[in-house]
Amino acid sequence: MYQRCMIIVSLAICLWGCAAPAPEEIAQDPNVTPEGVRITPDVVYGHKFGMALTFDMYQPKNQNGTGVIFINSGGWQSPIVSLHKHTTEGSRLAKPEELETTMVTRHTGETVTENMIGCDIEPLLSQGFTVFNVRHGSSPKFQIDEIILDLRRAVRFIRFNAHDYGIDAEKIGLWGQSAGGHLALLIGTTANIGISEATEEFEKGPGDVAAIVAYYPPTDLRAGADTLRKQDPNSLRQLGLDVGDEKLRDSSPIHFASSDDPPTLIIHGDNDQVVSIIEGESMFQALQEAGVESKFVIIPGGGHGFEGEDADHALTEATSWFEEHLVNM
Repeated sequence: MYQRCMIIVSLAICLWGCAAPAPEEIAQDPNVTPEGVRITPDVVYGHKFGMALTFDMYQPKNQNGTGVIFINSGGWQSPIVSLHKHTTEGSRLAKPEELETTMVTRHTGETVTENMIGCDIEPLLSQGFTVFNVRHGSSPKFQIDEIILDLRRAVRFIRFNAHDYGIDAEKIGLWGQSAGGHLALLIGTTANIGISEATEEFEKGPGDVAAIVAYYPPTDLRAGADTLRKQDPNSLRQLGLDVGDEKLRDSSPIHFASSDDPPTLIIHGDNDQVVSIIEGESMFQALQEAGVESKFVIIPGGGHGFEGEDADHALTEATSWFEEHLVNM
């Protein structure tokens, strides 16, 4: 009897010791923000020259089944910029002013620093969109045709794994700023172009997207390159555009507008000194003539790299566009 009592007491002590700790004793998952956004950094979607091609994934607590691919590119460079910050308390979303700036070259040949990576993804996350921050091989190490191939691969990889990410492969949008906007337009309007010599199963799949949002995008690279070539031929190599006129044409979305393109929103400031508003207007006109559902929003006085109220205006337009064409499609 004594032994039985001792066993019972021992079990009680063991169970008491194994009981769930009080809420305050549970450490927050460092990869989940206080708002409930799960951050998965550095997902590898490919390799080149011994380097990994990666993206960060942001999954809100209440996913709506859609995804937005943010193309992390400025001047066709894709620095290792995260849209989140790691702190001693864990991860949190970064504020636009905390993000890095990017060196770009004006059409005059002058190289300046512009804030084009800075963007606020919280409104998208709060509406349930899963966001992918995709990086590509950067210029001048890689030229434009190689950069485009990276992003064709990234879109197919995300589509292939969409179920695992909690999204519908048919409800994915592209979003980019400046060079990222150019790449979003090109990848979206040439989704039928596959990956030659594909070796991975995902590379053989479709690359379609359901919507595009582009801020102040270059759309005719050959015309822009002609201007830069007269100013400083070295700038073409730096920007990844030293590939000849034929490849520049093949890399210009202005030439690929067709009736089967996804709904497209272009936002441009009328005081942009880096990429002329004519680039955005011309692309919009080409989409309209092709019968594509499209919209062109002008930010009065807006320059290259929206800030303050201009940034808020553009983000409201972008979020509404994705809601209409991804969530309510």
